[in-house]
Amino acid sequence: MTRRYGDNSGLENYRLIDTIAERLSYNEQKEDYKVVSINGVPTTGSVKHEQLNGATSSGEFGSMLKEIFDPETETEFGWERWATLRGRRMYVFNFHVRRANSKYTIYADSVKRTVFAGYHGLIYADRETGMVMRIKMECEGLPVDFPVQSVDLDLNYDFTKISGQDYLLPLKSEIRSREAKFMVKNEVEFRLYNRFGAETNIQFGDVPDALPEDSTKEQPAK
Repeated sequence: MTRRYGDNSGLENYRLIDTIAERLSYNEQKEDYKVVSINGVPTTGSVKHEQLNGATSSGEFGSMLKEIFDPETETEFGWERWATLRGRRMYVFNFHVRRANSKYTIYADSVKRTVFAGYHGLIYADRETGMVMRIKMECEGLPVDFPVQSVDLDLNYDFTKISGQDYLLPLKSEIRSREAKFMVKNEVEFRLYNRFGAETNIQFGDVPDALPEDSTKEQPAK
């Protein structure tokens, strides 16, 4: 669920523009978005995430986390401080991804142009489990002639029960961007999680219910 806000004054006097509900699937380390409704009105299925007018974002579910810790990204990490997040003690590390190694892209519809951005920020990791619970990120190195002048992200994770089992999954995120005086804020909530899997049974020929008493059972090799 994404609530999109805008402000033409540049003073963070945001007003709600629209609310978008999407079905997000994550498979083989990739996100897939399907727009379900806009302002409560169901869509026909023809509206795609990347075709939504206005500011959109993607990759918060898993791609961002994967890229930061991918050895090919060559992310630079450093110790920052201790912190408390939702009542739990956290390690806080700073990190930096150079533009040359970044896969993070920003598209400006007004000029039909996409650029790669470097970024830096903070990672909050639970002291007891070592799991990442929050990522704060700010883009850097945007070209001076590019309309979008700033982008920052605040992504939070938490444990969610699915079929009685706890999974660490995205909880909410907030992304802000600025183009001249026009400012945008997208608040995203992740809800109604389901886990999908497949079970496969393989059977070769007819299997008797029981072996004859004088049959010899082969012992597995050790």
